[in-house]
Amino acid sequence: MQHDMHDDDERQPEILHLPANPKLDQMARMTRDVAYKTGADHLVMDVIAPQSFGDGDDRRYPAVVFVQGSAWTTPDRDAEIPQLSQLARKGYVVVTVNHRDASRNPKYVFPAYLQDVKSAVRFLRSHADEWQIDANRIGIWGTSSGGNTSLLVGLTADDERYDDGTNAGVSDAVSYVVACFPPTDLTEAIDAYDREDVDFRMYYGGPLAAVLGASPQTGVNDEIRRRAALMSPYLQLKPGEQYPPTLLLHGTGDSVVPYRQSVKMRDALLGNGNSARLVLVDGAEHEHDFWSQPVLDVIEAFIAEHSRC
Repeated sequence: MQHDMHDDDERQPEILHLPANPKLDQMARMTRDVAYKTGADHLVMDVIAPQSFGDGDDRRYPAVVFVQGSAWTTPDRDAEIPQLSQLARKGYVVVTVNHRDASRNPKYVFPAYLQDVKSAVRFLRSHADEWQIDANRIGIWGTSSGGNTSLLVGLTADDERYDDGTNAGVSDAVSYVVACFPPTDLTEAIDAYDREDVDFRMYYGGPLAAVLGASPQTGVNDEIRRRAALMSPYLQLKPGEQYPPTLLLHGTGDSVVPYRQSVKMRDALLGNGNSARLVLVDGAEHEHDFWSQPVLDVIEAFIAEHSRC
């Protein structure tokens, strides 16, 4: 049987040609363990940036500071890397930060975690050229205790009470806040300590007690109540004060932090004349089934809107 070379050629798969990507658009790279605050407990951030970073590209990118929920213990910075990378590939410098942990060292009661995250914001702003960041477009996003932290950062811009002196003279203000299933009024948790009929039993007797400085010896004394109030974004609103636009998201099935915590925060911000939006995820628990691509799409759209992207 005669072999027809021409027929073989016609059966060869088509060769696909794609353009080169000299600016590495939609690519990202990650830099681990960037120290944002020296001399204190290995306080670092991981930076996920557009791949064009450092290759002569003079563009400036908006930045997102991410605080992973951890019950105010040491955050697991790896937890949301895949999701955060989506943002970096779309042109954001995204950093996920750690902070001090009162469950490891009782000295680090509130406001240590808040001081640390504010220090991270100032670090980014003061090193904006190094990381190709637009210093005027820095926002913050957090989950659970990280959502609590993010709200407090937004509500206490440049507050001297929480300035630890690092990167002196640099603002820690943010352009917007995203808070997922955040505790917003810790006085409810305090009231739940010794009551069986209260549904807000968050971290009962554990990390929450540590960050408040509570113990069986102290009980819930006036100092503990004072810290709980200062840790409560809901109680930090000042009449007539303008705060960053805020997006709150919460699962209606959350058994750790009741979703009314986000409802009352949204209502308080709106009542104070501020921009606030609430997204409820029907039936969702704390973390876990809360997450979906539609949830991430809502967050990304909000970040893009307020990053002017």
